Amino acid sequence: MISGINMTSIEASLFFEGIKKMVRLFSVLLGFLVAACGGGGGEVSLPPPHDYTTGIPSTESAADVALNAYDALPYRGYGGRTYSDLASAKSSLNGVGVDPIATRDTDARQSWTQGWTGKNVKVGVADDFNSNGIFDLHGDFVTLVMLSVAPEADWASKDMLGSTTEMTADAALQYFEDNGYHIINASWGMFRFDHNTGKEWLGFDQYVSNAVANFDQAKENDKAALIIYAAGNNGYYCNGKRAEHCTVASAIVSKAREAGYKAGEKTVFVGSLADGTSDMADYSVVAGDLKNDFIVAHDDVLATGDAAGTSFAAPRVSGAAALVRQKFPNLTSAQLKQVILQTATDLGDAGVDEVYGHGKLNILGALSPVGNVVPKW
Repeated sequence: MISGINMTSIEASLFFEGIKKMVRLFSVLLGFLVAACGGGGGEVSLPPPHDYTTGIPSTESAADVALNAYDALPYRGYGGRTYSDLASAKSSLNGVGVDPIATRDTDARQSWTQGWTGKNVKVGVADDFNSNGIFDLHGDFVTLVMLSVAPEADWASKDMLGSTTEMTADAALQYFEDNGYHIINASWGMFRFDHNTGKEWLGFDQYVSNAVANFDQAKENDKAALIIYAAGNNGYYCNGKRAEHCTVASAIVSKAREAGYKAGEKTVFVGSLADGTSDMADYSVVAGDLKNDFIVAHDDVLATGDAAGTSFAAPRVSGAAALVRQKFPNLTSAQLKQVILQTATDLGDAGVDEVYGHGKLNILGALSPVGNVVPKW
């Protein structure tokens, strides 16, 4: 008799055999958990839990002051249309008192009403700049988009693109790393095909191979900032449009992972949606093998149809990252990435897919992620 139950000897034998199997299973599970936590020299490590401690909010009124801080500067938009000042451009293109398009298509103002404006979050913009006091260069437009989402972000620029440059792209990225920037926007890249002419860069594959051969895992591990890359505009010419085939930064991450490296854990690639739709823009590179690192957003600067390019989708995500970083200042960059990706609005095939990746940027979802975000290995 066991615990008041009558058993035959055979039943008892089967009962105890079951107990033994349970003990063995528990031992295996316990060993796995010890290894996963770093004990016993195991290689598997569990990700740290997300710390959703809330930061200090600002106000919607402060966001509006910051949003309009540059309104007196002249504005020369794409297509050569010139305005005496940015305020006039906003009013003419959108209507008096209407927010810029990036504020509207990301629902950023709803986050401002909660106090999440990007305040005290450091955003670095590596791009094409000068000091002429006019909004007229690619970097100016990229910055305007980011500030339309996170107007109180503590931002800085480095000129590394265009005919004259302050420093190289690598130096600009390193500068922001060395100076404690939380987010870096990179609306540029190196591509297999020129998006204007369609001319193929025949050295693309060799360049990627050399980069992977010289991949520095220690340097990769030391990176602290979340870097947001524009996916690329050469989709018209690049067969299949897949990120790892069309864009150097994506290809390096993909090939480095194939070689066994941990690459791109703090990197997001951003594709573009066509105006007024949830369809991928024809020119945009798609997620491909980088689907777990990929998200999409719209692509205008001040108003619908005034520009096009993944260059202007990326700063929407950079601005969103600043809002989330302000609300949850204890998130690591890798965790911040997962919060933004995993709360995106699903598009295309159900779940993460090779066109849209995680789907469309969803700022309000990212600001309320608890219970929805699973830490990634």
